[in-house]
Amino acid sequence: MDVTNIDKAQAILGEHTNNYVILVQSVDNPMSYEIRFSDPYSAKGLLDCAVKYHDSFLSGGDDTQYEWEWAEEDEEESEE
Repeated sequence: MDVTNIDKAQAILGEHTNNYVILVQSVDNPMSYEIRFSDPYSAKGLLDCAVKYHDSFLSGGDDTQYEWEWAEEDEEESEE
């Protein structure tokens, strides 16, 4: 069985994170892509957030078109 670089990346991410999306474009065929993810529902959320982030980046940091939800974290919890 041939193990590709995307398989290696998926194995590493699977060891260290619960949710991930890997999206790669082939050099030989730029009109195609390969995608791997841990969970279809998490992938949808991650990709939605990535689109919002990228739209903000392309617009020079103007993110007024989106309502961002920031999670509050207690300092005591982050130290544990």
